[in-house]
Amino acid sequence: MSRLRFVVAAGVVGALAAFLLYTYSLPEYQPPADPASKTNAAPTAAEGKSPLGGPASKTGGLGPAEPRPVADRAAFTNSEQCATCHKQIYDEWKADQHSTAWTEEIFKTFTENYARAECLSCHAPVPLLDVGIDTNEPKLRESHRADGVGCLACHMKDGKSYGTLGSGAACGGILEPKLKTSQACYHCHSTHNLFKEYLASDAYKKGITCQDCHMKEVERPVAADGPKRKTRMHTFHAGGHDPEGLKKALEVDLKVEGRTLTVTVTNVGAGHGVPGEINNRQIALEISVLTTRKEIVDGKEVEMPEEVLARRPILEAPPRFMRDKIPSKQVFPGEPRVMTFELPIDHGTVETKMMYRLDKQTVLWDEAFLLGTKSLKF
Repeated sequence: MSRLRFVVAAGVVGALAAFLLYTYSLPEYQPPADPASKTNAAPTAAEGKSPLGGPASKTGGLGPAEPRPVADRAAFTNSEQCATCHKQIYDEWKADQHSTAWTEEIFKTFTENYARAECLSCHAPVPLLDVGIDTNEPKLRESHRADGVGCLACHMKDGKSYGTLGSGAACGGILEPKLKTSQACYHCHSTHNLFKEYLASDAYKKGITCQDCHMKEVERPVAADGPKRKTRMHTFHAGGHDPEGLKKALEVDLKVEGRTLTVTVTNVGAGHGVPGEINNRQIALEISVLTTRKEIVDGKEVEMPEEVLARRPILEAPPRFMRDKIPSKQVFPGEPRVMTFELPIDHGTVETKMMYRLDKQTVLWDEAFLLGTKSLKF
């Protein structure tokens, strides 16, 4: 009997030891990530993983793993996650002012280090498709504000991506036709009367969109390893941060009749007022009238240039809260801004320089960007 008990006991001990060895070899349990948790952001491209859950390929596209349903993925929270599949577009956005909308020093200074709450929501907005693309009431998002106006601001809704091609990509790729129209810009850019100016312009009447002027059309793969398709660049050109584009916006004409100088500045290239919307941007038209005077230098009579008239009219938008109370100094689409001056001489030369500075608080006129020059002998 005692021998039987010993055999049974030995069998039980052996089974328990085998079970313990098996459980010890199992991997440690990891709780599933909470998609709504801010501490469980989706992996970035730098980690070598796709934000959709599969491994990233060498070219930055999705690996062979089947993408998980959106509900099973960690939440998209920032633009860097989009770089895995859309590296070129991400790099363009990164070089654009929209990526620094929240962090740029001009904005921080103007808002008194984010104290002016009425200015904040357009610089780190909740996705416009979540709020409503037809509204002009952007909302300030709770997190990842340093992303500025990023990919999510224009392309995300309910955790899925929306675009102009309807590609059906794993992240969503849902067609939203309004993203092709100026309506996409209305959400934030109506705040400073910009849309009011655009709707009154010939550009709007001709069907020219904001994208036509500010987002160059290109043909290329939209995502890594994808086919070439017609799309648009995501570096927004011909705006306040692009002086080269501004050169095409205004045209200067000079005329002298008798002793009256007429200087006309016309908005020939922008579908809204120039300078646009933001009050800290300025354009100056430096007007000089030159003649010569005779002087004796080293015993010889020489002609020396002499400035007999100098003017510096300033073009700028009114402050946001004074728009309906004081006249604007902008030049509106197709509008000629006419200025006349009486000349103190009958013959000479008129010279004009058009200068631009992005921020009147930090940029001196001596440091301003030269948009163009013109001269006229009379």
